[in-house]
Amino acid sequence: MKSVHRCILTGMAVLAGSAGAFAADLGGGSIKDSGFQPMMTERPALFYVRGDFTASSNSFDTMTEPPNYTYSPAHLGNSRAWGVGLGYHFSPNIRGDLTVDWGSNAAARGSIVDGAATVQGERQFGVKHTVGLANLYYDFDTHSRITPYLGVGLGFARNTTVAGHVAISGCDAVDPVTGLPACAAAFEGATKTNAAGALMAGFSAKLGDRWNLDAGYRFLYLGDAHTGDIQITRAAGATVPANAPNSTPEATVRDMYAHQFRVGLRMDVR
Repeated sequence: MKSVHRCILTGMAVLAGSAGAFAADLGGGSIKDSGFQPMMTERPALFYVRGDFTASSNSFDTMTEPPNYTYSPAHLGNSRAWGVGLGYHFSPNIRGDLTVDWGSNAAARGSIVDGAATVQGERQFGVKHTVGLANLYYDFDTHSRITPYLGVGLGFARNTTVAGHVAISGCDAVDPVTGLPACAAAFEGATKTNAAGALMAGFSAKLGDRWNLDAGYRFLYLGDAHTGDIQITRAAGATVPANAPNSTPEATVRDMYAHQFRVGLRMDVR
């Protein structure tokens, strides 16, 4: 029995020595010498970049012209926009970003039909927007492939009008000698910067390790826009319009807002 015990103890000693040598071969030393090596995990992404396409259904409160004329009827057309942004994850559920969007022209038109107005007719021009916002979002379910969110944004809207004209009744008359129109009315564009605000609801869908599809609705308040003064020119000897001044104050689109559908891509940056 003693010989058996000696054999077992000798075998255990050999195995222990072999295991220590094997561990030294693997780690360059013993566990005691090297210390505990924790498992390395990938650092979560904190920043992201984004690009978006937006389709806007635009509206407004009123279109007016001094001293107290309101256009009726009046209309502001649809537009599109493209945007970029830089974002940051504050926590698994809260993120924020800074975005800038550049919009295409929305066709604006409105008419003055008041008999007391010195320049009657339909005004036609364009309005486009550059919008910068600081946005904050709450993501509801970050562990699923589809993550719904709500958001709010504050910033500025730089509203620019494009040069337009007035279709004055009687100005289509042509001088039989010169062939020139009896009169014309046109105005330059102008730019006005306003406070802007947004409310958002949508979802993001994971497309891979770093990419997310982002789609949703945004209500965007844009403020006011105005044109330059309307300038009237007449052919020599023309009497149409007989009582119109050489210029009249600008047209103003008040309290513009948009219902927007947005779709884009977000890429996490590690």
